[in-house]
Amino acid sequence: MTVGDTFKLFILRHGQSELNSENIFCGWIDAKLTEKGKSQARHSAKLIKQYSDTNNIPLPQIGYTSRLVRTEQTMDVLLEELELGHQNHIITTDTDINEELHDIGLRGQIPVFQTWRLNERHYGSWQGQRKPKVLKEYGKEKYMYIRRDYNGKPPKVDLNLEMVQEENDQGSSTGYDFKEPNRRLKYVSEENANELLPESESLCEVVNRLRPFLNDVILSIARKNNQESCVIVGHGSSVRSLLKILEGVSDEDIKDVDIPNGIPLVIELDRSNFKFVRKFYLDPESAKVNAQMVRDEGFEKNSCRNV
Repeated sequence: MTVGDTFKLFILRHGQSELNSENIFCGWIDAKLTEKGKSQARHSAKLIKQYSDTNNIPLPQIGYTSRLVRTEQTMDVLLEELELGHQNHIITTDTDINEELHDIGLRGQIPVFQTWRLNERHYGSWQGQRKPKVLKEYGKEKYMYIRRDYNGKPPKVDLNLEMVQEENDQGSSTGYDFKEPNRRLKYVSEENANELLPESESLCEVVNRLRPFLNDVILSIARKNNQESCVIVGHGSSVRSLLKILEGVSDEDIKDVDIPNGIPLVIELDRSNFKFVRKFYLDPESAKVNAQMVRDEGFEKNSCRNV
C-alpha cells in the first residue's frame, strides 16, 4: 500500500500550556500557550510540511480542534507557519456541516471546526490542583488508577463554586487556584443544542463522547470529499481516545499510552474502507522522551515510582 492509498490524520496534542508548565491538572480550564508551546506548534508545522513534500502529498485542507484556547492557539500558529488561511467555526449536533464547508470553501479558506467533543478529559475536582499535591492526598495506587485506568474517574467538580466569576478569576474565595470558564458564557452554542457537558470523566467516557464525532464528522467528511488528510489538535486524553478507537487499543493497553505535547502523530487509514493501517510520530525520538515525562508528572524528580 502506497502513501497515496491512505487517508492521513495528522494528530497532535496542543503545545505546552501555562498550567502544563506548572504541573497542574488542567482539564477544561482555559490555559493559554507558553512561548515554548508556540514554538512547539511552529516546529510541528515544519515537520508536517517536510513529510508532505517528501511524500508528494498536499497539506491538510481541513482542521479540527477542541473548544479550549490552547488547541485553538496551537492550530492558529501551525497553519500560519504553513501559510494556510483558515476560519474557525464552533460546531454542535445542530450544525449543518455541509453548508459550513460550502460557505468556507467559497471564501477560499481552510475550515477549522471546533468541538467540545475533542476537549480534554474533565478532571472534576482535581482541576486546578497541582499533581504532586493530589498524589500525596490520594496515594500512588489510587492516583495512578484514576489518572491512567480506562475507567478511573476523579470526584465531580462543584460547579456552583467553580462557575463563580471573580474580578481576577483566580478562585481565591472558592478554594480553586484556577477555574474553568463559566459554562453559561463559553458554551452557549452547546447549551442551545441541549448538549450535556460533564462534571468529571473517565477515559472511557471521553471515548464515548468522541466516537460519534470521529465517525459522523471527521471520517464522513473525508469519505464524501475524497480527502487525503486532515489535522487535529487535541489533548492528551482526546488523542489517546482517537488512538483507542482507530487502532483498536485494548482497555488494558491504553493505560500505557502517553501523548507528548506538540509532536505530530500520523495515523494512516486505508482509503477504501477507512481501516487502520499504521501510526508513527514525525519526530519519534523526541516523542519517546517527552511521553515518559508525561507519565512521570506528579512524581518528584529522581524518585523511584515503583516503591
